[in-house]
Amino acid sequence: MADEQAADLGRAREGDESARVLLERLHDPARVLALSDGVFAIIITLLVLEIHVPELTQGQSLNQALGEIRPSFVAFVISFILAGMYWVIHRDLFALIRRTDRGLVWLNLLHLLPLSLLPFGAALVGSYEQEPVALRIYGLILIAISLTRAVIWLYATNRPHLLWQRLDDRQRRAGLVLNLAPVLVYLLAFLVATTAPGLSLLIYAGLPVLYFLSITLLRSGRRRNQEYADFT
Repeated sequence: MADEQAADLGRAREGDESARVLLERLHDPARVLALSDGVFAIIITLLVLEIHVPELTQGQSLNQALGEIRPSFVAFVISFILAGMYWVIHRDLFALIRRTDRGLVWLNLLHLLPLSLLPFGAALVGSYEQEPVALRIYGLILIAISLTRAVIWLYATNRPHLLWQRLDDRQRRAGLVLNLAPVLVYLLAFLVATTAPGLSLLIYAGLPVLYFLSITLLRSGRRRNQEYADFT
């Protein structure tokens, strides 16, 4: 009888351990990051595919032909920098996350939706850089990327059990500002696209500069608290 009880107890413990391991696997953020990194890699690859070596026509010089692909190259550079910036932000955000839940997984997928449209927006701007509609569609894609990222930030930081360590109110507000501030810049570019398409494109190109200035200021003010210094 004692042997049977011991065996039952052993099986129960094995069952509990199996359940615990399964739970850890389900909440491990590694697969979410793997999918996200793969999407970012594909986005960057698709961006560069829009730049084609020009074919010279009769009497056309290479300089003239290169001038024709200048809009596509400009759109590629802007979108590449933005994609790289978004990847760094995503990496830093998930460095704070210890475990995921179903809500966070779906929100991350929602965030990948407008990100996946970035090559389309870049191709559109590269082909029609002076068309307000193209610039506005590009702006809407960038706004959607920032908004969905802000939602992930709010969701994760409002659930301390998902984090390695609880963030204080100042950090949460700073992160939210960093996620929402680009929306205002993109909205400005969206609004001026009709009257000043060149300025609209310049605003899109200038956003990474504003971002790096912002995080530099935030980090310089957080030197005494190195524990969270890299969350931006």
